[in-house]
Amino acid sequence: MDKNRLSLILLFVVSFLTFAVSCQSKEDPDYQYSEEQMKQFLVQVTKNAVATITDITEVEKKPTNKFKICTRYPLSEEKLNEYKQSNGTIVNRDDDISDFATYTVKDFDFTNEKNEKLRFVDNGDATYLQEYGLWEYTNTLHQNLGIELTLNGRFEKLKGHVTIEFIMPGKIKKQVRIPVNISIYDKVEQK
Repeated sequence: MDKNRLSLILLFVVSFLTFAVSCQSKEDPDYQYSEEQMKQFLVQVTKNAVATITDITEVEKKPTNKFKICTRYPLSEEKLNEYKQSNGTIVNRDDDISDFATYTVKDFDFTNEKNEKLRFVDNGDATYLQEYGLWEYTNTLHQNLGIELTLNGRFEKLKGHVTIEFIMPGKIKKQVRIPVNISIYDKVEQK
């Protein structure tokens, strides 16, 4: 084998190994959270998950095919310090622990006020959590998160449940069954 060919093969092998090792680092080179932090995050997110109407539904009070799952988690000490030092703001750098969370809907059962069974519409929405505003609960500042869901029919009242599995890098998962008992006449509150 000539020197040039051997050099190309060696370069390929080194490049491949570098790529393979970088892909195993929690899927993101900037990932900085321990397994314990991820588990605590999932405990908070599943413990605080509730079904609610959307802000638009609260204003319009019209039958809708959309609702939200809202949840929250307490800010880290680092984020709290940033919040205090900046007089009430936090820069979103896309490296918060919630930015690495995804979810999968495992099962659901929904019935509207006409006793019609409704199901999810696959509308191509991302399977990540949306960050909403900060809110104080029991004297602790929390980051609110949400998932907006679309159904195949409209409702004034919706009853049932949805089971969601939240997933963190390293295949750390936690599942929660969320009861759904909402009405377009509800008031959206920070829960």
